[in-house]
Amino acid sequence: MNKVANLTEEEITQALAYVGLVFVAFELVKHLIVNPIKAFYADVTFGVGMPFKSYEEDVLSRHKDQFEACLLYLRDFMKAIDSDDVNAIQGLRKHRNALAHDLVNRLHDLQIADHAPLFREVNTALFKLSNYRTYMEIGSDPHFQKIGIDWDTLKGHEYLLLEDVLGKLKMFS
Repeated sequence: MNKVANLTEEEITQALAYVGLVFVAFELVKHLIVNPIKAFYADVTFGVGMPFKSYEEDVLSRHKDQFEACLLYLRDFMKAIDSDDVNAIQGLRKHRNALAHDLVNRLHDLQIADHAPLFREVNTALFKLSNYRTYMEIGSDPHFQKIGIDWDTLKGHEYLLLEDVLGKLKMFS
Protein backbone atom coordinates (compact mmCIF):
# COMPACT_ATOMS: atom_id res chain seq x y z
CA MET A 1 0.00 0.00 0.00
CA ASN A 2 1.20 3.50 -0.80
CA LYS A 3 2.39 5.19 2.40
CA VAL A 4 1.46 8.63 1.02
CA ALA A 5 -2.18 7.54 0.97
CA ASN A 6 -1.99 7.14 4.74
CA LEU A 7 -1.10 10.80 5.28
CA THR A 8 -3.79 13.17 6.49
CA GLU A 9 -4.66 16.24 4.46
CA GLU A 10 -2.75 18.38 6.96
CA GLU A 11 0.31 16.11 6.86
CA ILE A 12 0.45 16.05 3.06
CA THR A 13 -0.03 19.83 2.89
CA GLN A 14 2.76 20.39 5.41
CA ALA A 15 5.09 17.97 3.63
CA LEU A 16 4.48 19.50 0.20
CA ALA A 17 4.86 23.03 1.57
CA TYR A 18 8.18 22.03 3.12
CA VAL A 19 9.41 20.45 -0.12
CA GLY A 20 8.39 23.57 -2.05
CA LEU A 21 10.29 25.79 0.36
CA VAL A 22 13.38 23.56 0.08
CA PHE A 23 13.22 23.89 -3.71
CA VAL A 24 12.81 27.67 -3.53
CA ALA A 25 15.63 27.97 -1.00
CA PHE A 26 17.98 26.00 -3.23
CA GLU A 27 17.10 28.02 -6.33
CA LEU A 28 17.78 31.22 -4.40
CA VAL A 29 21.09 29.78 -3.23
CA LYS A 30 22.03 28.85 -6.77
CA HIS A 31 21.04 32.31 -7.98
CA LEU A 32 23.12 33.98 -5.26
CA ILE A 33 26.17 31.85 -6.07
CA VAL A 34 26.28 31.44 -9.86
CA ASN A 35 24.68 34.59 -11.28
CA PRO A 36 26.91 37.22 -9.63
CA ILE A 37 30.06 35.44 -10.75
CA LYS A 38 28.81 35.08 -14.32
CA ALA A 39 27.77 38.75 -14.33
CA PHE A 40 31.19 39.83 -13.04
CA TYR A 41 32.93 38.14 -15.97
CA ALA A 42 30.35 38.98 -18.64
CA ASP A 43 31.65 41.09 -21.52
CA VAL A 44 34.83 42.04 -19.63
CA THR A 45 38.44 41.81 -20.71
CA PHE A 46 40.94 42.05 -17.90
CA GLY A 47 44.27 43.77 -18.36
CA VAL A 48 47.69 42.23 -17.98
CA GLY A 49 48.68 41.79 -14.35
CA MET A 50 45.10 41.55 -13.09
CA PRO A 51 44.31 38.57 -10.85
CA PHE A 52 41.35 37.72 -13.11
CA LYS A 53 41.62 36.00 -16.51
CA SER A 54 38.25 34.75 -17.77
CA TYR A 55 35.18 32.94 -16.47
CA GLU A 56 36.33 29.74 -18.14
CA GLU A 57 39.87 29.92 -16.73
CA ASP A 58 39.12 31.31 -13.25
CA VAL A 59 35.87 29.49 -12.51
CA LEU A 60 34.95 26.65 -14.85
CA SER A 61 38.45 25.17 -14.72
CA ARG A 62 37.80 24.26 -11.06
CA HIS A 63 35.07 21.69 -11.72
CA LYS A 64 32.98 20.35 -14.61
CA ASP A 65 29.74 21.30 -12.82
CA GLN A 66 29.14 25.07 -12.94
CA PHE A 67 27.58 25.27 -9.46
CA GLU A 68 30.44 23.29 -7.92
CA ALA A 69 32.99 25.37 -9.82
CA CYS A 70 31.44 28.59 -8.50
CA LEU A 71 31.53 27.29 -4.92
CA LEU A 72 35.20 26.40 -5.25
CA TYR A 73 35.93 29.79 -6.81
CA LEU A 74 34.20 31.57 -3.91
CA ARG A 75 36.10 29.48 -1.38
CA ASP A 76 39.56 29.20 -2.92
CA PHE A 77 39.96 32.29 -5.08
CA MET A 78 37.73 34.96 -3.52
CA LYS A 79 37.94 33.64 0.09
CA ALA A 80 34.30 34.68 0.56
CA ILE A 81 33.31 31.38 2.21
CA ASP A 82 35.12 28.50 3.89
CA SER A 83 34.91 24.72 3.65
CA ASP A 84 32.16 24.51 6.29
CA ASP A 85 30.07 26.89 4.21
CA VAL A 86 30.65 24.84 1.07
CA ASN A 87 29.63 21.70 2.96
CA ALA A 88 26.43 23.34 4.19
CA ILE A 89 25.48 24.52 0.72
CA GLN A 90 26.27 21.09 -0.71
CA GLY A 91 24.14 19.56 2.05
CA LEU A 92 21.19 21.67 0.93
CA ARG A 93 21.85 20.65 -2.67
CA LYS A 94 21.93 16.96 -1.68
CA HIS A 95 18.72 17.31 0.34
CA ARG A 96 17.00 19.10 -2.53
CA ASN A 97 18.12 16.49 -5.04
CA ALA A 98 17.00 13.62 -2.81
CA LEU A 99 13.57 15.20 -2.52
CA ALA A 100 13.35 16.01 -6.21
CA HIS A 101 14.37 12.56 -7.41
CA ASP A 102 12.54 10.38 -4.88
CA LEU A 103 9.70 12.55 -3.57
CA VAL A 104 6.97 9.93 -3.59
CA ASN A 105 9.03 7.52 -1.49
CA ARG A 106 10.14 10.26 0.93
CA LEU A 107 6.95 12.27 1.30
CA HIS A 108 5.48 10.14 4.09
CA ASP A 109 8.59 10.33 6.28
CA LEU A 110 10.41 13.64 5.77
CA GLN A 111 11.49 14.17 9.40
CA ILE A 112 11.43 17.91 8.73
CA ALA A 113 12.77 18.96 12.12
CA ASP A 114 15.89 16.85 11.54
CA HIS A 115 16.97 19.28 8.81
CA ALA A 116 16.86 22.41 10.98
CA PRO A 117 20.66 22.34 11.64
CA LEU A 118 21.29 22.17 7.89
CA PHE A 119 19.23 25.29 7.30
CA ARG A 120 21.01 27.16 10.11
CA GLU A 121 24.36 26.30 8.50
CA VAL A 122 23.09 27.29 5.03
CA ASN A 123 21.79 30.54 6.47
CA THR A 124 25.24 31.35 7.90
CA ALA A 125 27.02 30.52 4.64
CA LEU A 126 24.67 32.56 2.53
CA PHE A 127 24.81 35.53 4.85
CA LYS A 128 28.57 35.54 4.32
CA LEU A 129 28.10 35.44 0.55
CA SER A 130 25.48 38.16 0.56
CA ASN A 131 27.52 40.37 2.85
CA TYR A 132 30.66 39.85 0.76
CA ARG A 133 28.85 40.52 -2.50
CA THR A 134 27.10 43.63 -1.21
CA TYR A 135 30.37 45.00 0.09
CA MET A 136 32.07 44.30 -3.25
CA GLU A 137 29.27 46.06 -5.13
CA ILE A 138 28.96 49.21 -3.04
CA GLY A 139 31.73 49.19 -0.44
CA SER A 140 34.16 51.17 -2.55
CA ASP A 141 31.64 53.94 -3.24
CA PRO A 142 32.73 56.97 -1.14
CA HIS A 143 29.09 57.86 -0.48
CA PHE A 144 28.48 54.55 1.29
CA GLN A 145 31.77 54.80 3.19
CA LYS A 146 30.68 58.14 4.67
CA ILE A 147 27.23 57.14 5.93
CA GLY A 148 28.46 54.68 8.54
CA ILE A 149 27.17 51.35 7.25
CA ASP A 150 27.85 48.41 9.55
CA TRP A 151 29.46 46.14 6.96
CA ASP A 152 29.48 43.18 9.34
CA THR A 153 25.68 43.00 9.41
CA LEU A 154 24.79 44.25 5.94
CA LYS A 155 22.49 41.94 3.94
CA GLY A 156 21.98 41.98 0.19
CA HIS A 157 18.55 41.80 -1.44
CA GLU A 158 18.85 38.13 -2.47
CA TYR A 159 19.73 37.16 1.07
CA LEU A 160 16.76 39.08 2.44
CA LEU A 161 14.50 37.04 0.19
CA LEU A 162 16.23 33.82 1.20
CA GLU A 163 16.02 34.83 4.86
CA ASP A 164 12.28 35.21 4.42
CA VAL A 165 12.03 31.72 2.87
CA LEU A 166 14.21 30.17 5.59
CA GLY A 167 12.09 31.92 8.21
CA LYS A 168 9.06 30.16 6.82
CA LEU A 169 10.87 26.82 7.07
CA LYS A 170 11.08 27.39 10.83
CA MET A 171 7.35 26.84 11.00
CA PHE A 172 8.08 23.20 10.22
CA SER A 173 10.75 22.60 12.85
